[in-house]
This record gives sequence, structure tokens and C-alpha cells, in this order.
Amino acid sequence: MSHFLLIDGHAILHRAYHALPKLNTSGLGPTNAIYGFSTMLLKSIKDLKPDYFAVCMDPPGPNFRNDLYIAYRANRKPTDPDLISQFPLAHELLSDLKIATFMRKGYEADDLLATLAKKFMKLKPKSRVTIITGDKDLMQLVTKKVSLYMPIRGLSVTQTFGPKEVKQKLGVKPSQVVDLKALMGDPSDNYPGIVGVGPKTATTLLDEFGSLDNIYNNLNKIKPNLKEKIEKAKDDAYLSQSLAQIIDTVPSKLSLKKVRWQPKNLDHFKTTFQRLNFRSLVSRVEKQQKPLPKKEKPPSSQPSLF
Repeated sequence: MSHFLLIDGHAILHRAYHALPKLNTSGLGPTNAIYGFSTMLLKSIKDLKPDYFAVCMDPPGPNFRNDLYIAYRANRKPTDPDLISQFPLAHELLSDLKIATFMRKGYEADDLLATLAKKFMKLKPKSRVTIITGDKDLMQLVTKKVSLYMPIRGLSVTQTFGPKEVKQKLGVKPSQVVDLKALMGDPSDNYPGIVGVGPKTATTLLDEFGSLDNIYNNLNKIKPNLKEKIEKAKDDAYLSQSLAQIIDTVPSKLSLKKVRWQPKNLDHFKTTFQRLNFRSLVSRVEKQQKPLPKKEKPPSSQPSLF
């Protein structure tokens, strides 16, 4: 069974920046996000052993969700300048490492991740996909063959999310995540949902009716006070549903040859980490390139990526 590993680039860069202490590399400026990101790339290859490997990045500027709702993400705090300065370096890093990188103007990385996962499964149906991200919105993509690998505290504690884990975390199935956000809204992305409907009420409604459509088709079965809130906010609920929905139809081409991972590609890691003066990572690459002794077997349990 082939394994396609997809990385949510900006989500992991953000996580690394806020999890690691400040680090400056001579001639490059701040590099703590780059260091953490590099560590993740190297460890993910070692521990998850992908056959195919790619990174998706958010392009600069607005995307189609801003066209749907002008206030989309309008209340987010400005990104720290020290993190912004590391974005171009991240693209240079991926180029130097010969890692396939995907970005499409007008779309978010989430949409590309969904699109590439779908295309890969069509090309290789007897395969699996792992997406490394810190974004719970991507839980809507989880299936028996698509899982999330998420840092849940800093960079050191991680968890794999399949359908069972999503249900335990959010109280709904992956297929209901979009409607959950339609009901609750999302302060981070700044879309409204239904005022007065929080996680407990939203999960209860979805447990009883299954979907947003079925909720609106069965308003007569809902208590009057809640019914009034839901009726009044119908437009906001369906707008929120559209904003929460990750699309898997981004115009893009997936070449299996382009995303194929080869162990010899670690040579690029070593050269690049030497240039960045990431000495500890150079050492890790060298250890990773050494073949296992004949009597030593790979660990049976999957260690943390970080």
C-alpha cells in the first residue's frame, strides 16, 4: 500500500514559530520557524516512511472565500514580522530540498491538500494519505484512508486522527464537521454561524438530524426558542457552511513522478542544513542515511514526529 504524505506548510510554520525560542542565523535573520519546519520534514520522512511526499502552501492575497464574505478572517491579528520574513526562506528551503510544493492563487492550502489527496487516491486506489497539519478544519477530510497527524501541544505531543478520533474530539463524524462549523461559526475565520448555538447544542442537533439541511427541514421538531434562533440565522448558517467547506477541485496536476520520494533525496537535506548552519539537523540526516544493522528492526510503534 503506497503512502502519500502531505504537509500543510503554513500551518506547521506557524506552529513551529510559536513553539520554539527565537533563533537567528547569520545573514538570514530569524529562523526558528524554518528550523522547526525542517525538523518536521526530516522526522516525518523517517517515522512515517512516505512513498510520495509534497507540501502545500497558502499564496499571498485573498482567496475565493473573501469573495463570498468580505469579512472573512478580517479580525485576525497581523502576522509577526519575524514570521513573515521566514516565508520566502521556507519556499527556498523546499526548492533546495527538491520537495514538490503546490500553491494556487485564489485558494487556500487546505483546498490543495484535499485536491491532491483526492487525485492521488484516484491514481492509486489501494493507498493511504497522511496530512500533517495543526488545523482542525481539515478533520472534514478524514476517511478510513485519509488521516491527520497533528501536533496537539507545541511540537512535542502529536496525535493521529482517523474517523474515530475526530468523533471523540469534536463530537461529530468527519462528514459533519462542515455543518458543525456552519452552526457554531468560527471566530478565528470570522464567519457568523448561528448566534446562541455553541458546541454542545450544535453537536446535539447534528446527532439528532444528521445535517444542516435536515435541521432546516425539521424545524417543527425543535424547541421554540432554539427554533427561532435557527430560523433567523438561516442565511448566516449557509454562508458559514460555504466558507467552512474545503473544496477538492482546485485546478492542478499531480505527477506521481514529481512527488515520488527517494531516500537519496536526503543528500539535499544535508547540503541545505549545512548552508543554514543547522548542525544538529546535519547530524540527524547522517544518522538517518546509515542503514540499520542487520539484527536491528525498525520500531513497531510510531514515534512522535517532533
